[in-house]
Amino acid sequence: MYIQDTDDLLAYRERLRVSMHALYEAYKEGLQGKDIVYAIFEGEIIEHYPRRNRVLIIGPIRQHNPPLHVVCDYTDYEEIVAVTVYIPSRAKWMGDLVRKQ
Repeated sequence: MYIQDTDDLLAYRERLRVSMHALYEAYKEGLQGKDIVYAIFEGEIIEHYPRRNRVLIIGPIRQHNPPLHVVCDYTDYEEIVAVTVYIPSRAKWMGDLVRKQ
């Protein structure tokens, strides 16, 4: 199954789980689990990793200016797992959406 957007990602799954690693990374940025969930539901997919059944989502953070990148794994047919999160670095990303070469 090819995932085109976050609606496809969320459509057939019963659960969304945020990994402990993602929570730890969010905490280092001053964020909470609800910020990760909000970014997933309000965000858009900007990269696909089909070999690993993962996508990279860019989403807004409710009370912060920079967006949040969330890597989600959809290997399990019943749940999506937010594997890690980070604020995109200007050194690695052009305009938060395109990875620099």
